Amino acid sequence: MPPKKNQKNQKPKAKADVKKKVEDKTFGMKNKNKSTKVQKLVREIESTTMSSAQAKKELAMAKRRAEEKKAAEQAKKEAALLLAQRAEQKVPFGVDPKSVLCINFRDGHCTRGAKCKFSHDLNIGKRATKKDLYTDDRKQKEADTMDNWDESKLRDVIKSKHGNARTTTDKVCKFFIEAVEDGKYGWFWVCPNNGDQCMYKHSLPEGFVLKTKEQKRLEKMDADARPKISLEEFIETERDKLPKTNLTPITMESFAKWKQQNEIKRLNDEKKNKEKAKRTGRQIFEEKYLNKVYVEEGGDDTEIAFDMSQFRKALEEGDENIKDYGDGKNVTFDIPQEKKHDDETNNETKSETEPASEPAEATPTQTEEKTAESVEASA
Repeated sequence: MPPKKNQKNQKPKAKADVKKKVEDKTFGMKNKNKSTKVQKLVREIESTTMSSAQAKKELAMAKRRAEEKKAAEQAKKEAALLLAQRAEQKVPFGVDPKSVLCINFRDGHCTRGAKCKFSHDLNIGKRATKKDLYTDDRKQKEADTMDNWDESKLRDVIKSKHGNARTTTDKVCKFFIEAVEDGKYGWFWVCPNNGDQCMYKHSLPEGFVLKTKEQKRLEKMDADARPKISLEEFIETERDKLPKTNLTPITMESFAKWKQQNEIKRLNDEKKNKEKAKRTGRQIFEEKYLNKVYVEEGGDDTEIAFDMSQFRKALEEGDENIKDYGDGKNVTFDIPQEKKHDDETNNETKSETEPASEPAEATPTQTEEKTAESVEASA
C-alpha cells in the first residue's frame, strides 16, 4: 500500500471538527464557563463526540482490514488453483505414454520437464493414427453409407477424404452438392470434374443443413400436393394478367409489319453508322475515282476515252516499294535499282540477238499513191 498523504495535517483538522461540533451542541447555554454543572455537561458532550468520531474511524478501519483479508484469501485460492497439480494422468495398458499429451503441460504448469513420461508436443494429438495392415476396412466403409450420417459425420468424412482445400476459388463444386443432396456421396464417390484435381471446393458451404429422410419425404409430399399446370396454361395465365387497353394483340399481319419495320430500322441504323465512321483518304479516293471511265476534254471533235486500269496497276506496283513501320510516319520508298538495271541489260541483249524486223506490208492506199508518183515521174 502507498503511504498516506498529508497525515500530519489530518490530526489538527480532526480536532477542529470535534471542537466545532462541541460548540454547536453547547450553543446558547448560560454561564457555561462559570457553572460546574454546565462545564460537566460540556465535558460529557466533548467525550461523547470524540468517542463517536473515534468509533467511526475504527469501524472504517476494521471494515477495510476485512476487505483486504478477503481479497488476500481470494488471491491465495486462485494461485493455489493455478499452481496445484492435477490428478495423476493414466493411460490404458499397452499404450505408449509418449503418444499422449501431458495435460499439465497443456495447461502450462508441468514441473517435471524432460523427466515427464508424457509427451510435451502439442501436435501429438493432431497426427493420424497408423493404418492397421492386418485389417481391410473397405467392407466397413461400403456398409457405412450416407443414409446413417448426420451433419457432423458428413463434415468429418469430407475433411478426411479431401483434406485441406488446395483451390483459390470460393465456389462449391455443383457435382459435390448434387451428390450430397441426392444421398450419393460416400467414401468411394469420385467427382466427375477430374476427380481429386477438381478446381472447385469440395466442402459444405456455411449455413448448409443436411436434410433428413423425414424432411425429404415431407417436401416431396408438399410438392406432389401442389397443383401442376402446363406451359400453355402458365402462358395464358400470365397473358390474362396484362392490361387490356394499351396493348396490341399479335397476329400474322401485325407480326409481319413489325418485322418489316424492324428490318428497315436496322438498315437505316447501319447506314447512319457507316456515315458517321471516319474514312481514310484511300477509301475516299477509291469511292470517287475507282471503276470510272473519263473522257479527255479537248478542242477536237474526236474524244479519246480511257480507263483507270493502268493507273490502278501502277499504284499497286508503287505500293509494293513502300515500307511502313507501324505508325505511318516514317515511310520509306525502296527503289529497285537492280531490277531496273536488269531490265535495261535484257533489252540491250534482246536488241542484239533478235534479227532486224522485216518491213510491214504496204496497205492498198499506199500502193495506189506509189503508182501515181511513178506515173507522174515517167511523164
